[in-house]
Amino acid sequence: MTDIRPLFADKQPGPAIEDIGPTYIEMARAIAAVCATRMLLMVAVVTGAAIWIWTTWQPTDERLYVAIAFSLVFVLPQVALFWKRG
Repeated sequence: MTDIRPLFADKQPGPAIEDIGPTYIEMARAIAAVCATRMLLMVAVVTGAAIWIWTTWQPTDERLYVAIAFSLVFVLPQVALFWKRG
């Protein structure tokens, strides 16, 4: 029988204490901001796709107006922000 070993029991490599400084923290914050922007964009695009599927499933004037308004108010500005910031 094999020995059971806890997952990630060994110490994982990471930065040394002396390597963590203001620039390291600034870089981590910048990466977090980029990731947050991309997550918001993904949520907006998935929601927009769901609204457009709902609109094309049974098209009515009201659903079409809602889908267009959502795309213009939420998705389009976030796409522009994504293109601007990367």
